[in-house]
This record gives sequence, C-alpha cells and structure tokens, in this order.
Amino acid sequence: MMNKISGIILAGGLSSRMGQDKGLLPYQGRTLIEYCIDILQPLCSEIIISSNNKAYEQFGFRVIADEYKKTGPIGGLYTGLAESNHNDVIVCPCDMPFITSDIFNKVLCHKDESAVVVVKSTTGKLYPTLGYYNKSCLPVIHQHIELQHYKMQLLLKELNAKTVLIEDAHSLLNFNSPEDLR
Repeated sequence: MMNKISGIILAGGLSSRMGQDKGLLPYQGRTLIEYCIDILQPLCSEIIISSNNKAYEQFGFRVIADEYKKTGPIGGLYTGLAESNHNDVIVCPCDMPFITSDIFNKVLCHKDESAVVVVKSTTGKLYPTLGYYNKSCLPVIHQHIELQHYKMQLLLKELNAKTVLIEDAHSLLNFNSPEDLR
C-alpha cells in the first residue's frame, strides 16, 4: 500500500438523470461505489467518501458532507481535500465501474509536474473529477467557491492542470441514467 495518499470518492451528486443515488445502485452484483473502493484501496492509505448521504457509512470509510452545499463537484473536492490527512489526493467519481488502477498509476507518475493532474480521453474530453490534486490547491478552490465559479474547467485552467491521455475509452465510461446501467 502506498503511504501518504488519500483517495476521495465523489458520491455527492444530485443524480437527477438517474433518479436515485448513483453510487448505491447495483451493477453486476455490486454497488457502483464498491468498484471505486476496490481500485483505490491498494493505492491509498485513507479513503474518504464525499457525500451528504449517511447510507455510505455501510462501507466502513469516513463519509463527509459538503461544507459548501449545492456547489457541485467543486464543493465535494474542496471538502475532501480539506478533510484528507495527506497532501497527495486521488479523486474518483462513484459512477465509473470500469476505472482501473493503471489510470491512477499513470496519473500519479506526473504528480511532481503539477499540483493537479487529470485524465483526458482520446476524444479530447477532460475528466476533472478523475485524477490527482495536491492540498496546495485549496486556497484557489475556496476562492472559486466564494466567487460562485463552480465550473471545474475554469478551476483546471487556473491551476494549470496537467492532463494525462487515456486511450482505453471503456475504462472512462460512467453511468448517468437507468439506460446506462442496462
């Protein structure tokens, strides 16, 4: 197990398209969040679930509610970073069951080059909630929240985020609707 890396699973979304809390939905016999937990456990000495839903306590990890409500992923990221015990943090959304440890290993190889390293697909799509953040980003994230600038793309730009290309499109699939689960 790597020491001094925290893992934050973002499970605080409204799930408006899904109609219920995505991370707790079953997929092939397991909840979506369990896929993320299994990938992060060997990489992290601490796992935090960022959610306002106490039902996530069943998994045995610390569940933290957003300090700033209704701010989207930036609020969960901020609270998770602030509450983490380590400066180095990897972040994963709860709705990506095909994510692999290889993705995080590739991201972590670049953590000394930037305070933020996020994933980019071959189609050019950025995944701001999948990657590495250093605690040194907290003041900038806080400023964005205070100014009500909740868009993660703006934050990535200001933090000069490095991107890592992931060619395996299947591993980046996420579930947003009941049709996706089928």
